[in-house]
Amino acid sequence: MTTIPRTPLAMSVPLAVLAAIASGAGALAPDLYAGDRESFAVQAAAQDWVTLLVAVPALLALALAARRGSRAAWLAWHGAVLYLAYTYAVACFMVQFNPLFLVYTSTFGLAFLTLATSLATAIRDTPADAFGPRWSRRTTAGVLWAVAAVFALLWLSDIAPALLAGATPDTLAESGTPTNGVEVLDLSIMLPTLALTGAWLLRRRVRGYVLATAALTFTALLGLALVAMVIGLVSAGLAESAAPAIVFGLLAAGAGVLAVLGARATSDSGLESVRTSEIAVAA
Repeated sequence: MTTIPRTPLAMSVPLAVLAAIASGAGALAPDLYAGDRESFAVQAAAQDWVTLLVAVPALLALALAARRGSRAAWLAWHGAVLYLAYTYAVACFMVQFNPLFLVYTSTFGLAFLTLATSLATAIRDTPADAFGPRWSRRTTAGVLWAVAAVFALLWLSDIAPALLAGATPDTLAESGTPTNGVEVLDLSIMLPTLALTGAWLLRRRVRGYVLATAALTFTALLGLALVAMVIGLVSAGLAESAAPAIVFGLLAAGAGVLAVLGARATSDSGLESVRTSEIAVAA
C-alpha cells in the first residue's frame, strides 16, 4: 500500500503564505517594482494577480484533495509547486532588489525542496497500472514537444542574432538584467525536461506519466500568467496587439483539458490516504 508523503503536502501552507505575501504585494503595491523597467514591472504585476488568485488557491486545493487520497491531485499538485519554484526563481534573479527579496528566496527555496522531495517519491512509488489506457499519452507528448520546440525557437531567435552580431539580446532591454533568467531556466532545464517527458510518456514509463501530469498543471498556470502579462502590456500602451493572449489562452486551456482527462484516467488503487494512515498509526 502506497501512502502519499505528509511532509511535502504540509509545506503547501507556508508555501502558500509566502507566495500570497509576494504576489499580493506585487499586485497591490505599484511602487514595489519601481526599480524595474516599465515593461518588466507591468508583466510582473500582472503575473502576481494570477499567482495570488489562481496558483495559490490551486496549490491548497490540490494538496487537500491529495491528503484525502487522490493520486491524480497529488501528481497535479507538483505542477502548482513547480509554477511557484519557477516564478520565484525568476524573481530572485531578475526583479531589482526590493523589500521582498528574502520572501522571493524563501518561496523559491521551499518550493524547490518540496518539489524535489515529493517528485522523487511519486516516481518511485507510483505503480505503472495507476495510469489507464484512456490516458492521452500521444496527444500529451505532442503538446509537450510542441511547447518545447516553440519556446526553444523563440528564445534562440533572441539569442543567436545577438551572439552573431556581438551584441546583447533585445529582451535584456526590457528587463534591464545581465541575462534573461527565463531563457536560462527554459533552455537549461524546463524545455529539455518537457522533451524527455514526452519520450518517456510514449514508452509508458511511470516517470513520464508523473512528470507529464505536473507539466500540464504547470503549463496551464503559466499560460494564464502569460495571458495576464500580454493584457497588462496592452493596457499600459506598451504592446499594440493582444493576439498573443489568445495563443497563450489556448495553450492554458489545452493543457488544462489534458490535465483533467489525465486525472480521470489515473487510478487511486493501491493508494492509502494521509488521513487513513494517520488513523492506522493512532490505532
